[in-house]
Formats: sequence, C-alpha cells, structure tokens
Amino acid sequence: MKLYSNIVQILLIWVVSIFFISFFGFISFPHSGKFSDDFLQSFRNWDGGHFTGIAESGYKEKFQYAFFPLYPLLIRFFGGILGNYFLAAIAISILSTFLAMQFLYRLIILDFEKKIAQKTIFAMLFFPASFFFLTAYSEALFFFLTVAAFYFLKKRNLLIVTIFAIFAGATRFAGVSLAIALIVYVQATVGFNRKNWFVIFAPMGFLLYCFYLFYHTGDPFFFIAAENHWQRNIAFPGLSFWDGIKSITLRGITAANFTILLDLIFATFGLGLALRTLRFLPVEYSIYTLLSVLVPIFTSTLTSIPRFLLPIFPIFIMIALIKNNLIQVAYQIVSLMLLAAYTILFINGYWVS
Repeated sequence: MKLYSNIVQILLIWVVSIFFISFFGFISFPHSGKFSDDFLQSFRNWDGGHFTGIAESGYKEKFQYAFFPLYPLLIRFFGGILGNYFLAAIAISILSTFLAMQFLYRLIILDFEKKIAQKTIFAMLFFPASFFFLTAYSEALFFFLTVAAFYFLKKRNLLIVTIFAIFAGATRFAGVSLAIALIVYVQATVGFNRKNWFVIFAPMGFLLYCFYLFYHTGDPFFFIAAENHWQRNIAFPGLSFWDGIKSITLRGITAANFTILLDLIFATFGLGLALRTLRFLPVEYSIYTLLSVLVPIFTSTLTSIPRFLLPIFPIFIMIALIKNNLIQVAYQIVSLMLLAAYTILFINGYWVS
C-alpha cells in the first residue's frame, strides 16, 4: 500500500505534540491519586486498565462485559509476543491510527479533492478527544476497521468489507451501525445475489459476542446491563439532553455542570453534523453516522460523548466541507484548547470522557 508522506509527517508531529503536552501536564499539575504515578502507565487510566486487565485475566467482573472482546484479544496475542500487555495495547492503538489515517485519506480523495482529505485529518487530530487514539482504548482500532471497511466498499470488494465489519462488531457496539449501513447499501444498489450473499454476515462479530454472553450470563445483551456500573442505561431519546439542561438550569454552572454543558455541546455538535451528512455525503456514510451518534443519545447520560464521536469520521468530513474560514479557525482554536486541557486532565487521572 502506498504511504502518503504528508499524512505520515502530520501524524508524527501530532504524536510528538500529544506526548509533549501529556508530559508537561503530568509534571506540572496535581494528580488525582487514583492511578499509578508512572507517566507512561497513565496512558491506560480508566477504561484502559479494564482492557489490559481483560487481556491478562479475562472477564473477572461482570461489569467488564461492557467492553467488547476484540481489542483485549489482540492485546493478549501481541502482549504474549512482546512480553508486555500495556506495550501491546499502545502499539495496537498507534498502528491502528497510522493505518486508519492512510485509509481515510485514500477514501476521501475518491469523492473529494485532496485538500478536503487533509482538512478532514486535521479536524480529527484537533478534536478534543483525539488523544484517545494514543491510549489503551479501543477507539483507534475501531476507527481503523470502519474506515478500511468503507474504503473497500468503494472498491467493491465486499468480501473484505464484510470481514472488517465482523471485526468492528466485535470491537464496539457501534459496529452494528457499520453492518446495517453495509447491508442497506448492498440491498439498495445491486440487491443481494449469489455473488454478495455473504454480506449478511457483517453483524457476525457482534452476534458471536452475544452468544458468548448468553453462555456465560444467560443474557445475550448483558453488555447493556453491564453499563449500569457507569450509570448508563437505555432511555427515551432526548432524556439525557433534558436532564443535562435541567441540571444546569437548576444548579448553575458548577464544576460538575460545566462538564455536563460540554457534553451537551458535543452531543448537539455530533447530531447536527450527522443530520447534515444526509445532504452532503453518500447514504452509506449517513446511515453509519446517524446510527452511531444515536446510540449514546438513546442512553440516560451523555457522559463520554466526545470519545464516542471520535471514530465517526464522516462528522469530520462535514467539518472539512465548511467553507467559512472564520468557522474553521474557531473550530481549530477551541478544539486545540480543549484537546490540551482534556489530555492533561486524563494523564493526571481525572475523568474527561
């Protein structure tokens, strides 16, 4: 596969910048005291500890079933080779980000000019939650699998698309959105036939995990119940918005409510751009984006919404298509400020997303 040197250079500068911000924040600001005082180990704070823990010991706690298995399985495999599960987790994330950005650039230039492709990558890397691509989280892996799936969909290689979709479904629940988008696209364009019938197996990664959960818990959707550990459950759409607005209105802008306000802004930002994909992007992108954005909105809390938006690449294509330079500059400035703040808070053991 041809590598685009400009994308490699952009990624290297971004990685060095995130590392510098992280290290500066780690030595300059107070730690939460909840995690190790080891700088490098801080890249697996919060959920990262669960992913590496599952890789090492399996699902020891039932609430860990909220974490889909492919990323921990890869950590376990490569950790056995490298002799270090944490190193394997970070290596998978960095390699996935590198490959995803290469595929994303290739994907976008199939429909748009190179300038839009580069702007999209900048929009993603500037996004406040982008540092998660360098942590022991599954965002980078899922991002790579979805972008690669859409790239091979454009190339009409449905077998490879189906394989990537299966892996995506075993990585995160949002992989179901990819599978649905793929199935709808095939049915709407050429219809199912003897040459593409295997596309119906696109959700198999998700279904296999459901079978695993049924065997171990008696509930194929136990990952939903496991989310209750983080006060997240299925709720009427819009309830999370209403609860956030009510909390801010009644209590004012406290430290906790400022985080709620940011989550509301991110949710509105994501949903608004997802709706605009219906007008400006291919239908398969729109289906994937809308379903992916709606998944967290159909829960009782908007917590983690910035991180959930991060792998949904069509949102960032929409940002790249904005022609107003003032809006573009405003996005870049605000995003970079929040990216620095979120990175420093996370590396010091504070919850951000």
